[in-house]
Amino acid sequence: MISNQAPVGAYDEMEYRQMDPENLAAWYFRLNGFFTIPNFVLHPMRRGSALTDADIAGVRFPYRAEFPGGLGGDDLEFRRIVKCPYAVFAEVKKGECRLNGPWSNQQQGNMDRILSDLGLCPSDDIPAVADSLYNAGRFSNESLYCSLFCIGNSASDSVAEDYPEVPQKTWDKVSEFVFQRFKIYRQRKTDHSHWDYVGKTLWECFESSRNSQEEFENSLRRSFNLPTT
Repeated sequence: MISNQAPVGAYDEMEYRQMDPENLAAWYFRLNGFFTIPNFVLHPMRRGSALTDADIAGVRFPYRAEFPGGLGGDDLEFRRIVKCPYAVFAEVKKGECRLNGPWSNQQQGNMDRILSDLGLCPSDDIPAVADSLYNAGRFSNESLYCSLFCIGNSASDSVAEDYPEVPQKTWDKVSEFVFQRFKIYRQRKTDHSHWDYVGKTLWECFESSRNSQEEFENSLRRSFNLPTT
């Protein structure tokens, strides 16, 4: 008889392969209230290779109130946008923050296509939104805030010079945010049986850190294949 059960250890091995920086970044956005699409692939209109991909595409809605007025809330970068959705196209790097060419090269037209694919704005507004993202790395009006977003081990001077309004979040700051969220809301997060393997790994790193933020960060770096400090 043919069994439809996976071999013992098959899921553990599959989950182990998921432990990379993009998974950690996705949980950082998740804990900040974002609905995310990891590895968002932009396909061509006709048959052919993918045009490009965003490590994470996500959106956060303006009336989120999981932590109203309390410590341990979302990052200030996201809380400052209070009247419209906050959308991100995030590039995740092990090393220095960087924006890939497909997101900064206006001639390729990828920004127009991803805005259309995700339906972030009316079709008539796409050229203006895309133009702002290409030139400034961000767009803002009364109905949408949209930004490129960098996560990496260190901030980039070139990104800061070319796109001064594009956030650059370093891994130590991601670690600090997750540690503080779990520490302050430890009781609320104790029941996490429904979390995926990545989330459970974050919690295990926190539990084994003995209330030390430095130990927690070191554990995260080992678990998610990040450069050691």
